[in-house]
Amino acid sequence: MVHKKKNTEKLENRILHLKSSFSNNNIVRMREALRYLSGPKLELFINIPFYIHVNLKEFPGFIDSDTIAHGIYNFEQSGFYNEVLKQRLLKGNVLPCHQTKDPCVQGFYHIGSLGTFTQSAGSDFDYWVIIDKKKFSEQRYYNLEKKLDQILKFSRETYDQEVTFFIMDQEDIKKNCYARFNDPETLTAPKIFLKEEFYRTFLMIAGKIPFWTILPSQCDTKTYAALVKNISSISNLSDISKGFIDLGPVEKPGPQDMLKGLLWHVCKARFDPVKALIKASMIFSTDFGQGNIGPLCDEIKARYAEIGIDDYHADPYKMLFDRIIKFHQEQYPKGLNLIKNAIFFRLCGYPKVCVPEMGSPKRQLLDWYIRNWNLSPAQVSKLLSYTRWAEPEKLLLERTIISRLAEMAKQVQQKYPNETGEAIPDPEQRNFKILIHKNQERLNNANGKILECSTYLKQQKLQLFLLQQKRFGAWHLSGCLNLAPHPEKLHEAPSVLGLLGWILENQLYDRSQSAMKIDVPLHLFESHTHPVDPDKLYLALQPVKPLSDDIFEYSPSWSKLMILLVYSEKKGEHPLEKAEFLALNTWGELFLDTLTLDTNKNIGDRYEDIADKIYEYGETNLRHYFFQLAKKHDPEAVFEIKQHLAAKSAVRYRRHGQDKNRPLLDRL
Repeated sequence: MVHKKKNTEKLENRILHLKSSFSNNNIVRMREALRYLSGPKLELFINIPFYIHVNLKEFPGFIDSDTIAHGIYNFEQSGFYNEVLKQRLLKGNVLPCHQTKDPCVQGFYHIGSLGTFTQSAGSDFDYWVIIDKKKFSEQRYYNLEKKLDQILKFSRETYDQEVTFFIMDQEDIKKNCYARFNDPETLTAPKIFLKEEFYRTFLMIAGKIPFWTILPSQCDTKTYAALVKNISSISNLSDISKGFIDLGPVEKPGPQDMLKGLLWHVCKARFDPVKALIKASMIFSTDFGQGNIGPLCDEIKARYAEIGIDDYHADPYKMLFDRIIKFHQEQYPKGLNLIKNAIFFRLCGYPKVCVPEMGSPKRQLLDWYIRNWNLSPAQVSKLLSYTRWAEPEKLLLERTIISRLAEMAKQVQQKYPNETGEAIPDPEQRNFKILIHKNQERLNNANGKILECSTYLKQQKLQLFLLQQKRFGAWHLSGCLNLAPHPEKLHEAPSVLGLLGWILENQLYDRSQSAMKIDVPLHLFESHTHPVDPDKLYLALQPVKPLSDDIFEYSPSWSKLMILLVYSEKKGEHPLEKAEFLALNTWGELFLDTLTLDTNKNIGDRYEDIADKIYEYGETNLRHYFFQLAKKHDPEAVFEIKQHLAAKSAVRYRRHGQDKNRPLLDRL
């Protein structure tokens, strides 16, 4: 009995020591997070957990319902609660202790770049909100969602801060399932790596501490579960163990996991190719590096007790950088310069590249890399001048990164042809199919497809888009960047719709802030005799990008077709010279085509040629949008083209024996 008591005391001391080590790491990380938060955003960061904990009319997130949907476990013992006390938010300057018998939230954590070197002024607030689904009715879950939606709306409108809440069930997370309440699993993200990233980067805000922080590294699932059960079953440790939550271990990724992870980052490269390359390289190195490489989060956990204030060598991203640099040095030296450039840009706030604040750990690390990599002043200057690179240079970097991502995915498939091609469980088949299709769309550079601009250009605010025809028929798009007094050339295309498609593909046009002008001695017409604003072209194809990933479950089909009839600019002449086509499919891909018309043909034959071209798209549900670029509106053109189309459709129906199935009025 005495021996058992001593063992329990020993275990208790060990748990408390490991908990203290985790707290040390969390304090250091939190200090780093606060370093880069401005006054208002710091205020918001401190208050968000309080808004979730209480349900008071005076604060964002109030829900008028008898079904309680607020409260964070043990929030009153957190540093965030103490900070709120200092603010004296309530009338009377006294903030009562708001205890909730049945708090909604078991654990509230921030995940991502906050508190690491990669944090920037534009970093989002991304939170994991852990609940126990067994204690939730649908109404309670709905009320919690509604509460969190109000808080994120308040954050965006009052502080211009993007906030995201991911509500997840603790039992689901143990099984690497990230479904919403009673909904089916729809996540196409790499789940094992998502949990690894959580453990590697999470900041403890309030609630229960994950058991993972105090358990041995690289436990298999059974051993991990047995340890949690053993600790939780010891009555003398109940006060300690109830402050922990079991979110499960990080499992060893298999070939399918690696393939999904790499394909996911091919898609994510659309928004940040530098970050995608770094994260994908870590996934790739777990199997293609030397030796048995365990999860990086375990390596970080082992250093919890050692980390000190301003110790940049213990930063989660520094350890990630070191791992992928070592991998490239040993296994893929030809890609070493590319990964070094990616790390350099990540530390400098890509795509708005600039030198980190003097004296900050981020700056210290950057200076250390510059010395360690023997970068010359000319090389450093070139990298730091990224924002002034020509658009083709920026695109070359991004396309090189995307090629590398695709190459890594291909190598996994080649190394494990059977494992990556094996049958996938039913719940996962749909999600994997969606991921495959999204990659096909991402890597599709087929002839005629409208391609992306650089990530840097996508983030610019453009006030004016000027479409001008230059010599030899080329069209130039100019825009005013960053309040510049004179427009700069952005893109070149063979036609008006080529420029419009490029604007749409890259989502550059903001109707509330931008204007669009076609600078030619012609007018844009739609269906009436009065000219219309080019904004009409933009509206016709909205929305361009799918509103949900569900559409990628199926092969793409044409959904919309814009036809622009272009007439002569010459004095005294008004012939129809050309037709331009901008086709949109259900995956959000835009394709450009043009038809130069033979002006020696009579106008009826030219109309028929245009109808033939439209007919090639062949979709019965395809929606047509006709516009004219001309000196004056041609009221007959669209009607005649549609007549030819109707005649061709009638022939097709008769050929396939479908005419009898059409409604009587339609046949008439």
